[in-house]
Amino acid sequence: MVALKVSELPSALRGGAGKFDIFLFHGLDAGEVAELVSSTAKALSAASSPPGEVLRLTDQDLAQTPGRLAMEARMLSMFGGRQVIVVKQAPQLTPALVEDLLSGPELAAFIIVEGGNLKKDSKLRQLIEKAKRGVAVACYGDDERSLPQLIRAEVAQAGLSITPDAVQLLSHLLGADRALSRAEIGKLILYAGQDRQIGVEHVEAVVGDAAAQAFDTAINATLAGEVATALSQIDRLAAGGTPPSVFLSLLLGALQRLSGLAAAIERGESADAAISRLRPPLYFRQKDAVKAQCSRWRPAEIAVALESAQETVRQSRLNPALESELVCELVIRLTRLNPRLGKLPAA
Repeated sequence: MVALKVSELPSALRGGAGKFDIFLFHGLDAGEVAELVSSTAKALSAASSPPGEVLRLTDQDLAQTPGRLAMEARMLSMFGGRQVIVVKQAPQLTPALVEDLLSGPELAAFIIVEGGNLKKDSKLRQLIEKAKRGVAVACYGDDERSLPQLIRAEVAQAGLSITPDAVQLLSHLLGADRALSRAEIGKLILYAGQDRQIGVEHVEAVVGDAAAQAFDTAINATLAGEVATALSQIDRLAAGGTPPSVFLSLLLGALQRLSGLAAAIERGESADAAISRLRPPLYFRQKDAVKAQCSRWRPAEIAVALESAQETVRQSRLNPALESELVCELVIRLTRLNPRLGKLPAA
């Protein structure tokens, strides 16, 4: 079984691209999945001499020509080099088709599958993880260690530096989605202009304490079932020029944090103890709200909420003009899936 962490992928590729034929990238962070699919396709293409062609097949392509993926995967490239085929997880990419590719004749091309949030019992995930020449990489978003690293790397690449306090504040404000985090860091770099060092004042000017408080209020209201408050805060942020995608990213991060807390509580740990172990530590003004969330939400409900939020991220990228409507629909949907919202049990 080959299931790698994101951090292990570069060394696996350096160890010889020929070790694997099929790559699966999946997880909650759609931005990181897309980013790794693109970078891996480039790396595999460059590993051939001459570089292999990168071919992207859509679900429509597979539907129109059912045998095309198998044909392309086993056919030598007419331009030389080893072809790289990128395909998204979709109805036409069935487990049976993947199983045929893995068990049949040797593949002449690399195959990269861009998956969604696949559970451990997903047939597609199990097939590729267990295959001798398959590898699966789970993308669960930036955490308290990788997010500061991303911030420093992006700022350094722009020829600037950033103070530790600014890194801490920005890490608190950014969510788990890699693509959205990059976009927000890019905005900060542009705002810094001729200043060689980014400080807390730059971060506050781009996002601001007021906006941060509005984000917290909107997220807390969403997870408490207070729809009117949540929607009014989202509208307020939008009026100030903050796109709904930023709220969506932060909500996704809050749900991921809540998932970890709920799992700890289910194992018998108290809410206070679980919250005290969070890294980075929770802002003290947020502790009561997060403790209330732990009382309202159960692990199964959080899992459904995470899937709904991730699907909203995907749909908003496909339909950017409908982003605001999609986020509002999500807030309403989360209220309906949890019967305890608005009915906090007595302590």
